[in-house]
Amino acid sequence: VVSTQSTGWRLYTEVDYDKRDRELAKGNPYFTRHLPLILQHGPTCGIAALSSILVASDSSLDFTSTANNLLSAAVSMGISNVGELLSVWYMTKLVEYAGLEHSVVDMSRESDVPHLLKDGVLLLIYDKDKNNAPTTRYEGEHAHWLLVTGHCHFAEEPTTFPPPPAALLRGVEKEEKGRELRVFVQHGKSRLRQLWRWEDICLSNSSIVRIRPGDYVIPDDLRAHVVGKMIKIRLKDP
Repeated sequence: VVSTQSTGWRLYTEVDYDKRDRELAKGNPYFTRHLPLILQHGPTCGIAALSSILVASDSSLDFTSTANNLLSAAVSMGISNVGELLSVWYMTKLVEYAGLEHSVVDMSRESDVPHLLKDGVLLLIYDKDKNNAPTTRYEGEHAHWLLVTGHCHFAEEPTTFPPPPAALLRGVEKEEKGRELRVFVQHGKSRLRQLWRWEDICLSNSSIVRIRPGDYVIPDDLRAHVVGKMIKIRLKDP
């Protein structure tokens, strides 16, 4: 089910999974939440993700008014010019404005992710490829907010990336040997929920060193605002 408004926001209340991911998840233990999905317009991926969480928390909210209110608040706070949010700390200001219970947590402990998702969702920034999947090739020029809604464990498979530089792996603690953590994700560029390797997301996040030039509010120390951090937002039981 899709609703649209002249402002460009689009809300999907029934969101399907990528067919291949749905088949992959069969026979593996998993947990996920079913949140509505709001497609962004312009560089508003973070605002679209946060709006999805708010609409999921209160079905009486109008999605267009919610998204526009967050956009206006971000501009008024001086943390955004045109809807971009290029900092975990900037996003926390907007989360606080929205009145959601939250905490900033470390991305490096893979084993913590399932526990964190038991009573909430995760918001983080990664660098997206042309197909929206995590990549390390652009060094942050395609930085994009991601909403993690669940997890699934698989038997170990070869990485989808070439062997990463040792610096990107430093400090990342792997899940138990022989098991691979994948997470259910959604974002403002796709109508589908997808299932991605947690390690790929972490490597993509770690590769961010710059942002594509634009009329954006960019923190002086970008990596300190983006890399290795994510926001856990607590939600009611699914």
